[in-house]
Amino acid sequence: MSRYKLVAFDMDGVLVEMKSSWRYIHECFGTDNSETRRAYLNDEISSQEYMDKDIAMWKSIGKTVHDIEAVFENVPVMKGAHECMHALKAEGIETAIVSGGLGILARRIAGEMGMDYVIANEINENMEKGILHVSPKNKDIPLKNLARKLRVEKEEIVSVGNSKYDVKMFKVSGMGIAFNPCDDIVVADADVVIKEKDLSLILPYILE
Repeated sequence: MSRYKLVAFDMDGVLVEMKSSWRYIHECFGTDNSETRRAYLNDEISSQEYMDKDIAMWKSIGKTVHDIEAVFENVPVMKGAHECMHALKAEGIETAIVSGGLGILARRIAGEMGMDYVIANEINENMEKGILHVSPKNKDIPLKNLARKLRVEKEEIVSVGNSKYDVKMFKVSGMGIAFNPCDDIVVADADVVIKEKDLSLILPYILE
């Protein structure tokens, strides 16, 4: 039996191939948030302001939450994802999405694959603002809160992520897996590195 009780997955680049669910919507709607993104990366605006500016841009061209749902409806999951979740569930291991991406997509994926928890960012129904549950720069906080709620110890948690923003999750986990990594920082801080796009490849490390 595995010593792990909870596996937390980043979404963008891990459960789906797209690197950013926010950027994907911009691509589909033909909007450009490069200036907002630059300001966020330079710490000139907060995560909340970043979300709100993106949402305002979409609202300004007449888009609704339902339009975003429609865009995400047929986004495929990562190869091996269904097999991965089935195997973890069979072992009694709980699974969670902890993502700075959009909850609209995260909930769809979690429902499709029978995942237990979703912590991601939301958009209010009127497209007035974002609801911040996960700051990309502080992803350890929601994971620690979930672990506390489930009474799971650090050593019993696995985190699976692909970027520097997932390193803080690794720090509060017993094992950090860099899956399909997109930068050197996440590779340097991971216990395991998997460079193939097949989520079932994480299973031998968790179910050892």
